[in-house]
Amino acid sequence: MIRIKPNQEALDFHYKEVSRVFNKIIEKGSITRDKKDVLLPKCFLRFLSTNFDRIISGKPEELLRVYNEYEILGIIDNDKINIESFFLDTGYKNFKNKEFLNFLNIETCIYCNRNYTLQLDLDTEHARAELDHWFPKADFPILALSFYNLIPSCHSCNHIKSNAQGFDWQNALNILCHPYDEDDTEGFNFSYNYNSFNSMKVILKVKEKSKKTVETIKFNKIEEIYNAHSGIELKDLLDLRYKYSSNYLNILLNKTFTKLSMSEEEIYRMIFGIEIKVEDYHKRPFSKFKHDIIEELEKN
Repeated sequence: MIRIKPNQEALDFHYKEVSRVFNKIIEKGSITRDKKDVLLPKCFLRFLSTNFDRIISGKPEELLRVYNEYEILGIIDNDKINIESFFLDTGYKNFKNKEFLNFLNIETCIYCNRNYTLQLDLDTEHARAELDHWFPKADFPILALSFYNLIPSCHSCNHIKSNAQGFDWQNALNILCHPYDEDDTEGFNFSYNYNSFNSMKVILKVKEKSKKTVETIKFNKIEEIYNAHSGIELKDLLDLRYKYSSNYLNILLNKTFTKLSMSEEEIYRMIFGIEIKVEDYHKRPFSKFKHDIIEELEKN
């Protein structure tokens, strides 16, 4: 998983868009369904007004707290359905996903770094950003528009999370790494087992033996995804090491292109189409995977 470092432009854009939606509903006090105005309970409108900034910009721990405070308001089921409809149908379905993603400046899936985050919407024929709700919007509807709950992802990874039936999301922050988690001691490296070109396997080595990292990898099925779909990428890199001279990678990376006064980043981008700075992994698919494997191949 790639860490996200939010920029002020994304925060400002998101706050402006969501606050406009919230202010409108607080002023109007109702939603329109089937051409009829449906009143929302006053206790909810007071709650939304009081917790305006917490819902929009609260960090993950704060979002969980505010959701649990909402749950104890004692709102009846019919009113809850209308409130959920406001967040999901009035709010999130009309949220400017693509513009938000442009400001956030994340190009690839945060979970797998294999696919770009823009998807073609077949209904409109326009590109639309795929955003995963870290706290699932089906279970935490009032967090459907919260900044730190919107995670750029690909369709495959989003689908994996949507199928996590029965997971304890109330305890999730203690079990899984959150993409906005600032703990730099957690992480992993891609590696491989190799017997022959017909017998190779991607493996993951966890740094610091972090239990949260292990559980996150397992939850997001990262090892399975890479072994199912990334054999060609691994094979291409192993070809360079085992089918050519043992120092071929060293010659390619450290001698051939350096004569052209190219930076290390430019060399990797030209040869392998990846970024090698951790903070830039999100810009191109397979950046972390290829960078980790190449570093290991250079050592062997």
